[in-house]
Amino acid sequence: MEVWGAEGYGDPQGSGTSMGGLGGYSEGVTSRSSNQSLFVCVGSRPGSDGKGGFNGGGQSLLQNGHIGGGGGGCTSIVSSLIGDGQLKNYESAKTNVIIVAGGGGGSDDYGNPQGDDGTGGAGGGLNGENAYNLGTLISGTGTYGCGGTQSSGFAFGQGGSSKDAPYDAGGGGGGWYGGYGGNDSSMGGGGGSGYIGGVNKGKTDAGIKVGNGKAIISITKYN
Repeated sequence: MEVWGAEGYGDPQGSGTSMGGLGGYSEGVTSRSSNQSLFVCVGSRPGSDGKGGFNGGGQSLLQNGHIGGGGGGCTSIVSSLIGDGQLKNYESAKTNVIIVAGGGGGSDDYGNPQGDDGTGGAGGGLNGENAYNLGTLISGTGTYGCGGTQSSGFAFGQGGSSKDAPYDAGGGGGGWYGGYGGNDSSMGGGGGSGYIGGVNKGKTDAGIKVGNGKAIISITKYN
């Protein structure tokens, strides 16, 4: 199994301005019987309206006529279908989750000609990465603009919305635990974390995917 989270919304990668965080990557191997179903929920990169991407991306709230980028959705594979299959529905059924790749955080004010001051954090990876505020990487954990970890974040399966910003800030990426939204008009949202607890030979990497998320399931041996 290979899964990629979605990119958060922002200016194009390499533009030198406020960019969305790239989606993360997770892979692993599992054994399944022919009568065991798998359900795949692929995260989306949000549009320019500030809404978060499908599967847990946090939104950027409109403030004084300004809006930042929404967080990218995570991509998850699970063994049962609860609701519409989004990861946040599995908070009380975590044992059904097989693998997750985190979504990237949204940027603060994409299109700002003054340059990069609030790029979103990359999606995980075991942990989502922190965002930038005024061009400086945010330090610490568990607060605005920070990435989700294996045990905490804004919420299970859900990135946080921007909070208390006078103008615009990025939303957090979706993930095993979603990233925190920004709370300053020059702050991006944190990336969501990935998860490989339901697979063998698991590997993860942060900040890989541009655009929408993706999933590949390959049969390596059939009995």
